[in-house]
Amino acid sequence: MNLTLQTLLIFAVAFFGYMHSYVGSTMWNRPIVVSTLVGAVLGDLPTGCKVGAMLELAFLGAVPIGASNPPDMVSGAVIGTAYVVLQNTDIETAVALAIPVAALVAIFDNFLMMFVLPEAAHLCDRLADKSDADKIDVVVRVASIGNKVALALVVALGFYFGIPVIEKILASIPEFVIHAMDVVAGILPAIGVAILARNMMSKELMPWLMFGFLATAYLDVPTFGIALFGIGVAMLYFFKKEEVMEGVDDNEF
Repeated sequence: MNLTLQTLLIFAVAFFGYMHSYVGSTMWNRPIVVSTLVGAVLGDLPTGCKVGAMLELAFLGAVPIGASNPPDMVSGAVIGTAYVVLQNTDIETAVALAIPVAALVAIFDNFLMMFVLPEAAHLCDRLADKSDADKIDVVVRVASIGNKVALALVVALGFYFGIPVIEKILASIPEFVIHAMDVVAGILPAIGVAILARNMMSKELMPWLMFGFLATAYLDVPTFGIALFGIGVAMLYFFKKEEVMEGVDDNEF
């Protein structure tokens, strides 16, 4: 497969990932999805899946909070996975490359959010004064899709011109910034686990959380087995709750 075709496929994967929010919160921008697709288009699906799993852990806590914009997962997953597949290097290398690339593209995304998209909003305001709803719809769609195209184009160009160009850009970033991003990369998984644990910390769910941890730590039960057991428990709870609801008289309070 020639480089031009690979670049077009990489652009398509990146654009697909960036369009995750266009039809609702689909979550297909996550590394586990994007890296798998990159591995597929580059001819190494197993490596793509492995890199996706590794990057998913690194980006587990990368969620937007308020006006903050987390590192760009799509670009990090695409470039990191492509580097590992094409250079045949260790999977851990993907994390070292993905984090700074994701931070770099996030800066570009912030630039678009601050200086480009507001112009579209101002245009919509002027059209609203004229009660031109059809043109407002066109502007919103063009601006939102155009933003995704611009981001996907940056990722595709980074892939086309190769890792050396990206490495030169990263080399121009001050050392203390790189160190800060490395520290953040180490903290992100802990934040992600903490967010998940916070949602699970209730007196009803805590025993199940402890059971899963103990079964994995001391009984060597694989995580997949714990997940299947959890699905079974959830099904029992759901059907039991349904039976209770069916047995309640509508006149009872």
